[in-house]
Amino acid sequence: MTIPQLLDDRARTHGDRVMVVFDDQEHTYRDFCDRAGRVAGNLKKRGIGPGDKVALLLANCPEYLYCFLGLGRIGAVMVPVNPTLTFEEYVFIIRNAEASAMVVTPDFLPSLQTILASLPLVRRVFVVGEAGWGAESFDDLLEPVDIPEIAADETSDAAIIYTSGTTGDPKGVQLTHGNYMWDALSVFRSNDVRVDDRFLCILPLFHVNAQVVSVLTPMMAGAMIILGGGQFNPFAILPMIEKHRITIMSAVPTIYGILSRLPKAESHDVSSIRFFVSGAAPLSEAIYQAVQRVFKKPLIMGYGLTEATCASAVADHEDPMRWNSVGPPLRYTSVRIVDEQSLDVPVGEAGEIWIAGPAVMKGYYKNPEATAEVLVDGWLRTGDIGRMDKDGYLYILDRVKDMIIRGGLNIYSAQLEHVIMRMSEVDEVAVVGVEEPTWGQEVLAVVKLKAECSLTEREVIDFCKEHLAAYKVPRFVRFVEALPKTPIGKVRKNELVRQFADVALRRSGG
Repeated sequence: MTIPQLLDDRARTHGDRVMVVFDDQEHTYRDFCDRAGRVAGNLKKRGIGPGDKVALLLANCPEYLYCFLGLGRIGAVMVPVNPTLTFEEYVFIIRNAEASAMVVTPDFLPSLQTILASLPLVRRVFVVGEAGWGAESFDDLLEPVDIPEIAADETSDAAIIYTSGTTGDPKGVQLTHGNYMWDALSVFRSNDVRVDDRFLCILPLFHVNAQVVSVLTPMMAGAMIILGGGQFNPFAILPMIEKHRITIMSAVPTIYGILSRLPKAESHDVSSIRFFVSGAAPLSEAIYQAVQRVFKKPLIMGYGLTEATCASAVADHEDPMRWNSVGPPLRYTSVRIVDEQSLDVPVGEAGEIWIAGPAVMKGYYKNPEATAEVLVDGWLRTGDIGRMDKDGYLYILDRVKDMIIRGGLNIYSAQLEHVIMRMSEVDEVAVVGVEEPTWGQEVLAVVKLKAECSLTEREVIDFCKEHLAAYKVPRFVRFVEALPKTPIGKVRKNELVRQFADVALRRSGG
């Protein structure tokens, strides 16, 4: 099955049921299917077809979903882009993906000609709002048109989603329609998802968690999606749960921590919630216990990565709760725990997590070398450390990959190091994550300056702001005489983490 086939099928069987609620407007499955089909048909009229990439620089909105659910009808491929990235970051992604069309918010229009000058392959731009600055209105894509037959099959690319690698350059994960469908079906069957469920989607739609857990999974059941839009506002979430009688919500641990600390959090009626889902970052016991104390609802963890579409393991809210486990591997998914020689370790011992199954990506777009590094004989080497207990429950212990997770967003230190090394005064730099109670981790840059050079913390931070999205910018910068290294010259980042472990806990820098 493909993504547009799922929508077609649900429109036939649940046509009059409400599929999406956005800004208090209800959209039925039948209406949504028609609009997604119109978008596909009108894009086809404008020359967009099989294999063409469409970059989306949007906040959460129905138009996003029309593209996500409709592009496969003409065999086109979605390229979701975080709209808060800097110019050089999103231009790199769109150029690397070879996108021929873009859908943007009005915020991009004033600089559109500058953007297009860097993107010669982009032929069409559509804006959610009024046309102008060389962009057509997205409303033109909703005009009546002959809706084309579905061109994609399970092996066709559905999306290319960029995730920064340890080299610092973003890599495009090629996900097929089959990847999405198998993963959504796995998540759907991991818990008791019902036709009368109401999913709250507050995570950004450029993230696979939102796409799979909060969109495709409820669609599997013919359930309802309450779509949150605009800037993240933690004060709006509990009233939305209360107003819309939400039954299931997926979010990152940071959000659950914030919600449990809100004034009068306990006064909100969350009785409709059947369970909360936490993913994209490790869940601390403190946050888990806070949710139990304040909301008294099950909070289950899931584990996955973009290279395996989204989820590879999800706890079942009806199983015996093991708060620190992500549950057993999902149906259709195989998980191995291996040692440095790629041999399976005994039950209970730690090792690298390898994943196989129909949700594993096709590969990295135009990057066969990186693909070969992580796909071995049908297995995805995740770079994460975990263990499996005797009952088959998976526990995530650490990250092999050099990654910082701040508020559920992945930040790759190599990318920051590459930027900071552009500063002529810098001799060496190492970027690490340090524990911080609100966001889970904060970004620390440890810098060794060249002889007779000087820099301030503010100068480094301001330079990073020019080249990186705001959430990636180091919060702290510390200067050292030398970086600790191994005998072969690798920086011992674990020593830096220990040395500066409390830097984010102090009110003033040390």
